Amino acid sequence: MSRTKALSLQDLSTAQVAQLDPTEWLVIWPIGSLEQHGPHLPLGTDTFVLDGIVQQARLELGREFRGLFIPTMTIGKSPEHLDFVGTLSFKQETLLGMATDIVHSLAQHKFSRFVFLNGHGGNTYLLQDLAYELRQRYRVGVYTLEIWSPDFFNRIFAKVFPTLEEKDGHAGVVETSVMLYLYPELVGQLPKGYYPPEFDKPVPYGWLSSDYNTKGVFGDPSRADREAGKTIFDLAVAETCKLLREIYDSH
Repeated sequence: MSRTKALSLQDLSTAQVAQLDPTEWLVIWPIGSLEQHGPHLPLGTDTFVLDGIVQQARLELGREFRGLFIPTMTIGKSPEHLDFVGTLSFKQETLLGMATDIVHSLAQHKFSRFVFLNGHGGNTYLLQDLAYELRQRYRVGVYTLEIWSPDFFNRIFAKVFPTLEEKDGHAGVVETSVMLYLYPELVGQLPKGYYPPEFDKPVPYGWLSSDYNTKGVFGDPSRADREAGKTIFDLAVAETCKLLREIYDSH
């Protein structure tokens, strides 16, 4: 396996990019958030974890993988967390505009396949809906790859926390475990579990995290473990590499 990372756009000169055949390259845009993650995790948790996965995935994919990574977006759409100080949130039209502008900038130079590599649930539906419009407008292919898809999240629990019966979500045992592995110096005292009542609604519901508790936690961070975090991180890297290769091979 090559120990040279897959390419990053910001490391290249315009002359080097011009030497690439755009029809053979997959453009990958990681998108995180800057939002409250309870009293114990930093605001940049989604981005820290996402960028960690990206850097390791670039190493494991290697230089031979024709994926062009562009800089990670560190702010996303997080209105559900704005009741907590420090949270920054783009409006819907802002994030849509930036994603469109990125595709526009590269599509005019014949890049035609894009991946929104999403690390924050609040961005999900917006990016998925935008993919249809970008496909029609620019005649490009746009994939939305969710780092924490529900299916993958369930597989993590089955493998890493098989005896944990309570639900987990925002700033809970999974995110806290990964942060203990990646950035233990940024993790504060772990609070006990906070399980929001009636979190699952029979129809979609425009909730705010403050509707459920004052801690901004959905799960039990006190159950977090560094070794579990390493296992989760490794699984996320493997899943990301697998899906990126599948996307590339589908061309």
